[in-house]
Amino acid sequence: MDICLRLQNMQLLRISLLFSLLAIITLNINAQELSQTFRGTVVDAYTEVPLPGATVIILNSSPLKGTSTDVDGQFRLDDMPLGRFDIEVRMLGYKPGTIHNLLIGSGRELVVTVRLEEHVYLLDDVEVRPELRKDQPLNEMAVISARSFTIDETERYAGSLGDPSRMAANFAGVSSASDQRNDIIIRGNSPLGLLWRLEGVEIPNPNHFGSIGSTGGPVSMLNNNHLDNSDFYTGAFPAEYGNALAGAFDLRMRNGNNQQHEFMGQVGFNGFELGAEGPFSSKNRASYMVNARYSTLEVLHAMGMNFGTGAAIPKYKDISFKMHIPLERGRISIFGIGGDNSISMLDSEADDAQYGFAGTDLYFSNRMGVTGLSHVHYFNTNTRINTTMSVSGIRSKANIYELTNGLDKETIVEDLGETRYSLSSKLSHRFNSRNFLNAGLIVDHYDISYHGQEYHEASEEYRDYLDADGSMQMVRGFGEWQHRFSDEFSVNSGLHLSAFLLNNSYAIEPRVGVKWSFLPGQSVSFGAGMHSQMQMKGIYFSQSLVDSVSMTYEQTNEHLDLSRSLHLVAGYDRLLGEGHRLKTEVYYQYLYDIPVAAGRPEFSTLNQGGAFNYWVFNKMENSGTGTNMGIELTLEKFLQEGFYYLITASVFDSKYRGYDEIQRNTAFNNNYIFNVLTGYEWSVGQRSLLSADIKLVYAGGNRFMEIDPEQSVLNNAVKYKWETAYENRYPDYFRLNGRITFRLNGQNINQEWALDLQNVTNRQNIFTENWNRNRQEITTSYQMGFMPMMTYRIYF
Repeated sequence: MDICLRLQNMQLLRISLLFSLLAIITLNINAQELSQTFRGTVVDAYTEVPLPGATVIILNSSPLKGTSTDVDGQFRLDDMPLGRFDIEVRMLGYKPGTIHNLLIGSGRELVVTVRLEEHVYLLDDVEVRPELRKDQPLNEMAVISARSFTIDETERYAGSLGDPSRMAANFAGVSSASDQRNDIIIRGNSPLGLLWRLEGVEIPNPNHFGSIGSTGGPVSMLNNNHLDNSDFYTGAFPAEYGNALAGAFDLRMRNGNNQQHEFMGQVGFNGFELGAEGPFSSKNRASYMVNARYSTLEVLHAMGMNFGTGAAIPKYKDISFKMHIPLERGRISIFGIGGDNSISMLDSEADDAQYGFAGTDLYFSNRMGVTGLSHVHYFNTNTRINTTMSVSGIRSKANIYELTNGLDKETIVEDLGETRYSLSSKLSHRFNSRNFLNAGLIVDHYDISYHGQEYHEASEEYRDYLDADGSMQMVRGFGEWQHRFSDEFSVNSGLHLSAFLLNNSYAIEPRVGVKWSFLPGQSVSFGAGMHSQMQMKGIYFSQSLVDSVSMTYEQTNEHLDLSRSLHLVAGYDRLLGEGHRLKTEVYYQYLYDIPVAAGRPEFSTLNQGGAFNYWVFNKMENSGTGTNMGIELTLEKFLQEGFYYLITASVFDSKYRGYDEIQRNTAFNNNYIFNVLTGYEWSVGQRSLLSADIKLVYAGGNRFMEIDPEQSVLNNAVKYKWETAYENRYPDYFRLNGRITFRLNGQNINQEWALDLQNVTNRQNIFTENWNRNRQEITTSYQMGFMPMMTYRIYF
């Protein structure tokens, strides 16, 4: 697939030259001064109730420009000059809120939501300065190991490619399994420990070419053009989140423009895109938003372009949408995303085997979808309830041929599918300015269909390692309470309860968080909590042959309990002058009740999730353990006067114990990760912006299982040296990325060109080693080499 991406981006470079002609035309017409409308809503941070009478000021405007919110908490400022600006929002009884570096262009209105936090007054004459923080999480119950991110960051950070997962890999304590995939590894945990949520709904793996149970893949289905500011958690997360051991990605979709129709088009790494949004009618405030995307390489191939890669054309398409319907005392939202993808990687035709499948012909397809209906009702200004119904599903198929067996017999035939029906409800109540309560219930029903066969050469027959159709349920409840002793000191406590009805496993998970702002711009925080997670569902239904005459199978893992972990985190946060920030966190995580196997005593599920396949053994038991500990440092300058930087450093140790109780490195114990990102933005005339961004990452190499070539030859199958599991690492990882972006505003239209330069030094970082049965040798696959990627976007 690496070769396919290179050819794809060569074609994008040529196509972008045609679009550049539009810029030349636009520069020479409509010379009048351009402006745009800036609108938004001001709401209470806890209850999300609109706040009428709030004042909105454009900072550093001359003459001073501002307005106030109406009875619906909405404001509007017309004739705003194009470019970046800052706003400050104030309301009596609330802490002032400041948003920096909002970017407004001529192609579409800028619409924002501002959340204000209520004051806790101890004295009548308290004076609080506005907080200049864009990193604080939107969830008020989160006090540590959490930060919000803007969609602008997914575009600005070099190497992010508009992908929230790749963007998050820049944060302290986070790494990625490889350049080819966007798996999120948090503090040495398996990527399987991550929870994905969209609009408050837990969703399956939102990535193209991602398998069931995993959380990452090569290309994201999430469309950053539709996302709103969202939260990312790396540990000790609030009681609202469950069924996760490592962290959570809580994504929100923005609402479409409810006053005018707007359109966008884009071509780049993620595909050809078309999007539209606007009001359903001029008589109400309901809006729609929809975006469709199609694989760039597949489109070019359909146009007759031959890339010389045989069948290895990554084919994918996805769609996302949201409808927003305001009500007199609430709102209704209907939302969804879905994607379909397939690829054939044929070593028999010398296709590129970049993903470690040398010696095989692989046919893979996958589809995922989720749709939901959410209803928010405000009982009064202090109480609301949010109820959501959703349906999600994922299905993947794989057919693998070992070339040593010929192409007339499949070695693996797999068809896995699951559908989840979910109902959740969350009640939020503010008793007063000091006390806040969230309580909720989540009920999930799963219908599963797992079928997998493997060809057994000795008996010349297929054996079923998966053959299950059925259903299962999971029920969870949570409650969390925040007490604010003052504006400077708060305590959050919570409890999450989980019951997995397939085998009646359950977990009781207390959580606590404390934050103390002991000086202006300085705070310490502490978080602790217990967390649990069900196993990959395929593990419960795996089976083994117990009688080859009657072909009788036995499921031996259905009894497995939930895996559990304890999180302890302490942090210090300090503002170093305006726009600069220093943050450090230390953490300890103890994992227990981890599935291990007597038949392979070195094995643990803590090492699963960073590849396209996974191991399952018979008669697994919950006796494994693990530990993650480390320290993280973040030094950051928020974008100001065109300049920003982000420096993160993580030093950690990740260990596990299998059935044999010997302590070993986990597969994700890279030991250290260092990121340096910086960029500058220039105004070019009155209509254009030019920016340059770079990213440097240096990390410990990936741990690996050493292949035993002699035993692999004798057994005509790959054999590993399990006794040295994950002792060794590949050479250290180094990568330098760059990005150049040019934005141009015209009359009711704005365009954007971006050139991403991936792996500028062409560093040959090892991706994986695997055994090629056809050649009877170890083959090495490397991560992505130097690759230019062009993106063009237009709003109108």
